[in-house]
Amino acid sequence: MEEQPRSPLPPGRSRGRPSDKSIDLALTEAALQEFTERGYHAMSMESIAARAGVSKVSLYRRWSSKPAIVAEVFRYLSEAAPPKDHGSFEADIRALLDESIGTSGAASAGKALMRTMGEIAGNPELLALYRTQLLAPRLEQLRGLVERSRARGELRADMPTDIACAMIAGPLFLYYLALLAEAEVNTSRDLVEQLTRAIIGGITQ
Repeated sequence: MEEQPRSPLPPGRSRGRPSDKSIDLALTEAALQEFTERGYHAMSMESIAARAGVSKVSLYRRWSSKPAIVAEVFRYLSEAAPPKDHGSFEADIRALLDESIGTSGAASAGKALMRTMGEIAGNPELLALYRTQLLAPRLEQLRGLVERSRARGELRADMPTDIACAMIAGPLFLYYLALLAEAEVNTSRDLVEQLTRAIIGGITQ
């Protein structure tokens, strides 16, 4: 792949030749796969470049170290668009759950999440990256959904925003964990509907 001139690199990237978006994406997705499958310590800059099918020089032009590329992976995972307004809290939750567990990518998402939890547990540097690059943006998106519902008068007046967020995210985390551990999980077509009803029953008026 030939790299074409473009604007200067964004903050956090190493300086050098301008980057090509297709190479950026290939490297980021390769890093995500390496991180998920092998873990932070086993992955290497060489293995990421090989998986992406580009030279190590191309990788080092963009990210100079494993922490830098893991930060990019976390940013990549947090780049999902803010939840759309579907007109009601119930519709918003149903759409969020359907996107999270009602798709073929649920198993991959669960594996990435569990790998991340294991890696950050004993690594303060990765924990800080996870907190700033992935957790904080995701929480802000979820808080926005909750506050939008509060403005519509749908939430219980005594329901703190972060508790509501926990009641939404908790079932997703447990589902991913059970899926990864190959535990018995209700994968029937109405799972999203069942979870939606359970969540709104505990949060709404």
